[in-house]
Amino acid sequence: MKRTFELISIFLLLNLYSFSEVIPKTYEAVATTLDIKIDGKLNDEAWKSANIAGDFIQFEPVEAAAVSQRTEVKVLYDNSALYICARLFDSHPDSILHELGNRDEGMDLNADGFRFAFDPYNKRQNGYVFIVTASGVQTEFFDDDLTFDAVWQSDVSVDELGWTVEMKIPYSAIRFPSAQIQTWGLQFARSIRRNREYDQWTLTPKEVQNRLIYWGTMTGIHDIKPPIRLTLTPYFSVYAERAPRFENGVKVGNDHSFGYAGGADIKYGIDERFTLDMTLLPDFSQVKSDNKVKNISAFETIYDENRPFFKEGTNLFAKGNLFYSRRIGETPGLFYSVPYLLEEGEEISKNPDKAKLYNATKLSGRTDKGLGIGLLNAITGNTYADIKKADGTTRRILTEPLTNFNIFILDQQLKHNCDVFFINSNVTRDGKARDANVSTLQGTYEDKKNTIRLNGSGSFSHVTEWTDAKHQKDGYLYYFSVDKIKGHSQFGASIETANKTYDKNDLSYNFYRDYTNLYAYYSLIAFNPFWKYFKQGNVTPYLFRSGRLSENGKLTELTAGVNYFLLKNNNWSVNGDMGTSLADGLDYYEPRIEGRFQRSPKSTYGSINFTTNYNKRLAFDFGGRSTIINEWDYFAYGFYINPVFRVSDKFTLKLENYFDYYGSSRGFVDYNSTDNSILYGGRNITTTVNTLTGRYLFKNDMSLALSGRYYWSEGTYNKLYLLTSEGELEPMNFTDLSGYNFNSNYFTIDLVYNWQFAPGSSFIATFKNIILTDDSNTNFSHLENFNHTLTAPQTNSISLKFLYYLDYQYFVKKKA
Repeated sequence: MKRTFELISIFLLLNLYSFSEVIPKTYEAVATTLDIKIDGKLNDEAWKSANIAGDFIQFEPVEAAAVSQRTEVKVLYDNSALYICARLFDSHPDSILHELGNRDEGMDLNADGFRFAFDPYNKRQNGYVFIVTASGVQTEFFDDDLTFDAVWQSDVSVDELGWTVEMKIPYSAIRFPSAQIQTWGLQFARSIRRNREYDQWTLTPKEVQNRLIYWGTMTGIHDIKPPIRLTLTPYFSVYAERAPRFENGVKVGNDHSFGYAGGADIKYGIDERFTLDMTLLPDFSQVKSDNKVKNISAFETIYDENRPFFKEGTNLFAKGNLFYSRRIGETPGLFYSVPYLLEEGEEISKNPDKAKLYNATKLSGRTDKGLGIGLLNAITGNTYADIKKADGTTRRILTEPLTNFNIFILDQQLKHNCDVFFINSNVTRDGKARDANVSTLQGTYEDKKNTIRLNGSGSFSHVTEWTDAKHQKDGYLYYFSVDKIKGHSQFGASIETANKTYDKNDLSYNFYRDYTNLYAYYSLIAFNPFWKYFKQGNVTPYLFRSGRLSENGKLTELTAGVNYFLLKNNNWSVNGDMGTSLADGLDYYEPRIEGRFQRSPKSTYGSINFTTNYNKRLAFDFGGRSTIINEWDYFAYGFYINPVFRVSDKFTLKLENYFDYYGSSRGFVDYNSTDNSILYGGRNITTTVNTLTGRYLFKNDMSLALSGRYYWSEGTYNKLYLLTSEGELEPMNFTDLSGYNFNSNYFTIDLVYNWQFAPGSSFIATFKNIILTDDSNTNFSHLENFNHTLTAPQTNSISLKFLYYLDYQYFVKKKA
């Protein structure tokens, strides 16, 4: 208890401390006409004319402290590109960490790094970041879009003074205003991995959320012209698959298929600000397998997007939470209904589980006055199930009609990190099918000191459906929050309201409707080392209340809890949460019938998670969680341990092991439409997930990666309940509930060889193995179950894909 009061006292004292005014620096870039060879050697004559940016200052672990190693940076430019070099001095060059990796992995590697960041429009709200590690791995992103990709050059060299880096960033890789004199926001930084030190050229205080306002300024660039930005990345792929063939649920053989495809990704800079991005006849056969799970909840499973076109450059469309790209090309609406639409003697010969994507187009950019404009459009074709009739003829069932997906946004940046945007999503299906339109208007205001933030939004949905006639429904959602976002104490509160007809599920998802949510929090944050054990820490108590909007705010949930995080001096970290419900709740979703609800008894919960020092060759993530509902004798717990073994700078292995148990849980199992009765089941559920990933780097940008995942979830039912109209669960006299049991096994292997043989150009070979089984046999042990799974029917596939990057500027220079 004494230590707790000491910690709180230290946080309060730190909150009284205010940083001295940070004076941003200015750097003047110099023009050059000399050739620069990007080899990491810094021996080109051109570098002698460049100004030096030095006097770095420590950001981590101790803000504003002196750096342990000196850094010098230079910037040159010509008519086609920016050139950056850095001398990163190190008194112990043999201790420089340099783990190899694939492109875009620079922030996740056990390696030192150098960062060049700039904001060409000098709006101080977003900017480009280019990173090179001491092992030569390139990473880049724009604003918070980690999927942004550009084609540029870099090289590094390690010597007796430390290490050096050279970079060439062509103007075709970035956007900047068409102005004679350029003034850009600027930042340089380096990381020294072995002691987790992070140094900056101009200090950005930890207590602020928008650190770009403290960046320096780069001058000296003038009379440069944005080039014609036109790139073409054609691809060609071949694909072979062996899949089991079933008749009446029994495997009778295998089907073999072979195919090939060709298409292209095209990027065209309409002007210096806007880019048109198109994919024609895309091939996604090589995307990573989904981490499938057994879902018995009232809500759908949300999977990560693995398709490159929909991962890259879509951060603008993520505003307003109206865009879930997996809706495009998802499972057809009638896919699972086809077996029930068969006539006597018929069988399914083909039933595609994904709608065919014909094309997709993105247009995005920002005007010189800060207006961001984005447009994304995609078309999926008619999808049919082929049915073989008893007489040998065939017929087709339309499972998903021709569909157009569209999302449009206008995003205006304002002074002092303020902005306002309007976004609209529209899904139009051919014929008498469901159509949807959703719009959101949102604005953010911050005071001049960037201390207080106000955020408000309103969203409106309009859905048209056809059954026997045309039906329309409109819905709305409102949100408002106020937050103190600067300092050692940060706090805020928010309110969100949605009526029962608000629906954005055609191009996004919303699980909850008909609610008013209130949330409040208070955070105490230590940005710098405290006591003698910790580098950083924070603690955040919070309170959450939810009420039923249509019933005058009737209480459905009231929860209080606290989150915490601590980073120790030895680079171990711990985080977690704990909390309790302060009153019984009402669950309107698990019953699956509109208007029905279930009383949820009070519960307590907690979790704790540890991460060891990733500088070590062997590191671990491990932790656990638990939830208790005393009234139900419900006890859920889980734990995980994920060791990471860095065998060498080229070879890494990671094993993830998760275990979850839900004892005496209760959930929906059936609905009787005759008497409108809802049945719940009492069950014990055990889930284990084991994933082995390994990767060997032959060299940077040439790797062989393996990912094997085994998911097993088993549910055993022992009680049956009737849900009353008052939301209570009344026990029923049923003894044999084995028909409700489930045993789900999902096993996948992804083996990928990836060779980026030239900037933007790759050869990728992929092998996949997929086994999916679901039955009600719960009598296996873990090992028996795994062996049983391996003998089940499986789908195997192999694909080869070749992409080649073509830049219009290359041909212009070659012709000249």
